[in-house]
Amino acid sequence: YSWEQQKANYLLIFLVILIIYFICAILLESFRQPFVVISLIPFSFIGVFIAFHIFNIPADEGVFAAMILLCGIVVNATLYILDDFNRIRRQKPDLPEVRAYMKAFNGKIIPILLTVLATIVGLIPFLLTGKDEKFWFALAAATISGLLFSFVGLIFYQPMMLRKKGRAGLASRAGRE
Repeated sequence: YSWEQQKANYLLIFLVILIIYFICAILLESFRQPFVVISLIPFSFIGVFIAFHIFNIPADEGVFAAMILLCGIVVNATLYILDDFNRIRRQKPDLPEVRAYMKAFNGKIIPILLTVLATIVGLIPFLLTGKDEKFWFALAAATISGLLFSFVGLIFYQPMMLRKKGRAGLASRAGRE
C-alpha cells in the first residue's frame, strides 16, 4: 500500500475537500469561514496517523475510507457551530463575537458529542473482531482515532481561528475611529 499505488485515491481526498469548501462557502456566505471548517480536517488525519503509528496498524483501503468518512463528520460538527454562530450574529449584531460563539458552542456541543460518541460506539464491534477483518478493523481504528483528535481540535483550535478574525476586526475598527 504505497503512494504510487494509491495516488489517485489520495487525490480524491483533495477533491472532496475542494467540494466541501465550495459547499461551505455557499452555506456560510463567506470565503473565510470555510477555511476554518477545512482546517479541522487535518486534525482528524493527524489523529489517524498517530494512532496507526503508535499501535503499529498497517494502513490499507480501510484507512482511505475512514479519511473520506472523517471529512464529512468533522465538517458536519464544525458547521453546526458556525451556522449557529452566524445566525446569532445576524440576530444580535451588538453581541460581542466571543459571547455569540460561546452561545453557539454551548447550544451545539451536546449534539456534536452525541454524534461522535454514537459513531465510536457503533465502530467498537469492528475493533473487537480483531485484525482478522483488515478493512473493517482499519476503518474503525482510523475513524475512532480521527474523531477523538478532531474533537480536541473543535474545542481548542476552532475558537482560536475565529478569535483571530475578532481581533483583526476590533483593531481595524479602532483604526477607523
